Amino acid sequence: MKRMYRSQRSPGPVSRALGVALACVFVATGCNICMGGKVGGCLFGDDENDRKPPREPFTVITSTSATTTTATAASVSSTSGGAVFPPDVTRPRIMIVGDSISAGPGCYKKYLVENLTENGISNYEFVGEYTDDCGGGVRHSAVSCTTSEDYTLDKFTVPNCHGSESFPGMFPLVQKHNPDMVMIQLGVNDVWDGSTPISPILGNYSLLIAQARAHNPDIVVVVAQIHRIITDNCQNASSTTKAEELVMAMPHWGESMTTPASPVLIADLWTNSDAHEADDCVHPNDAGARRMGRNWYNALASILR
Repeated sequence: MKRMYRSQRSPGPVSRALGVALACVFVATGCNICMGGKVGGCLFGDDENDRKPPREPFTVITSTSATTTTATAASVSSTSGGAVFPPDVTRPRIMIVGDSISAGPGCYKKYLVENLTENGISNYEFVGEYTDDCGGGVRHSAVSCTTSEDYTLDKFTVPNCHGSESFPGMFPLVQKHNPDMVMIQLGVNDVWDGSTPISPILGNYSLLIAQARAHNPDIVVVVAQIHRIITDNCQNASSTTKAEELVMAMPHWGESMTTPASPVLIADLWTNSDAHEADDCVHPNDAGARRMGRNWYNALASILR
């Protein structure tokens, strides 16, 4: 899963228009005002009817238990289920975007479904480009060896893992599968060597959200704080330090990205994770996958009830 250099990058018209620097975020109110190359606000009409009625103002959540939150996070109560979705979304379509933690050998997906089923939550549908390789029947759009930057492109390749095969990025994926919610679990390969700056990773997350909103202004986005890792077969402690730096930056970033109509939520896969629940301290074994599946359940249960 180690970070790979790309032989082909295909930004495409949408990615070029949005720009790697996130020149503009298409927010749920339908406007895309850009200010100084940074994310801008929206200008509304004088008539109050021009505004969309806001849904629940969720910002970020933690998920090591159903009731635990942090000082920087807004909790999602057990009575607020479904409020993050527009009223006409009665069976949310969910798409997972990620690296090998979510693709192969990413087996937490079946344990997430197991937890949802055991707790009477079944009114949802996983959609995506690929079939599950862990026997859980969960469709997804995750590709091994990928970084957050890869998915900002219309098409990308990962030669050291997949030869010349090309894969679709976020915008063509949301166009094809039309999700109501996207689960983004990327970042492990970004911080693999322990030296990559955090701000470009957050910038990639922001661009991925902008691309998803360009297709569906009401989309719900749940971004994972990655689990604890020690790359290079448990030898590279700097990767753990860099991963923690990314994790700690995410609540504030999430608050800056969320909107009433298109909530951005942060799922805490970090706090109770254990890098040694993986033979290589990266890819979870069965115990690690069960823990990750439970953590994802804790993050999603309230909004899928």
